[in-house]
Amino acid sequence: MDGIPLSKKIGIIGGGITGLIVGIFLAREGHKVSIFEKNTLLSETSSKTTKLLHGGLRYLENFQFNEVKNGLNDRSWWLENFPIHTRKLQIYIPFKNMFSLVLMKSFFGIKLYEFLAGSKNIGTSSISQQIDNHNLGIKDNYKTYLSFFDGGMDDDSLGRELIKIARELDIEILENNEVKEFDPQGNIDENHFDKIILAVGPWSKILLEQNNIKSLKDIDYIKGSHLIINRTLESGLMFSDKNNSRYIFALPYKDKVLLGTTEEKVSHPEFPEITNDEIEYLIDSFNRLLNEPISKSEIISTYSGVRPLIKSKDNFHKSTRDFFIQENDSLLTIFGGKWTTSPSIARKIVTMI
Repeated sequence: MDGIPLSKKIGIIGGGITGLIVGIFLAREGHKVSIFEKNTLLSETSSKTTKLLHGGLRYLENFQFNEVKNGLNDRSWWLENFPIHTRKLQIYIPFKNMFSLVLMKSFFGIKLYEFLAGSKNIGTSSISQQIDNHNLGIKDNYKTYLSFFDGGMDDDSLGRELIKIARELDIEILENNEVKEFDPQGNIDENHFDKIILAVGPWSKILLEQNNIKSLKDIDYIKGSHLIINRTLESGLMFSDKNNSRYIFALPYKDKVLLGTTEEKVSHPEFPEITNDEIEYLIDSFNRLLNEPISKSEIISTYSGVRPLIKSKDNFHKSTRDFFIQENDSLLTIFGGKWTTSPSIARKIVTMI
């Protein structure tokens, strides 16, 4: 009968956040889903983020309005559906001069950010001369603070909840199961599917070419490294790095401070590690704000991940976090994306299938 969707057998290669959310959305539509993951679910790039649910305020500088709006819509989806594992987070940007052009530019950028969120805006920005409930000790020469709101998450507990949902939906989870071969006809190793979803983040182009399938997109492999510092923080900070070229976040995370991220181009997504230069870059940038400088001895742990950015024609700083889906017969390959926008990717995949 016309209009009645038929259940399909779907094989998803990649058990990061994109593969997992796509699988959940498809299973809820009645499809039979199997997820193949070479390690364990959510153990690679998806666990190496800044723990924010956001539209990407700094992407407005490159006029990526559609991407920001999608991210803000999805931010709302996460906050509404997983209130135990997510939260609204106030973030302050410190300035030395109340009348600086940078402050005015940032203020109007944040107002545009809120406008793009529309009815899904989660808080009103403001300018003040102090930070509420802040205990880190900012230098006195920072006299003005611009605040706005974004989403934060406990990705450990949120990940466990998503895996629980996947199991309840009878999704077949095949961990420690690296896929060697697949093709556009629906074959994954010795298994046949009606549709295959390739959701492997920065490995998309690599796996396509290994299986003699032309990739329509190039990938910039951009490493982002983070520090967990043994201090506490009540609200978030967003501040210019020591070169005044980009922004860094200091965020409350599990009663510690999460500091990141860096932006370093690498040649391959495998086994990213933080370098001493990155550690010094993050600490030196943060210490410009603090009365009591952070030392390396206060670093509890570090982690690094490679973002799957679709290559920009200009330079990697302008590479987009938006996504693109390549279709080859029964194979759909996901390029780009991030944790926040995985629901948008999943909706698109559901529509295509």
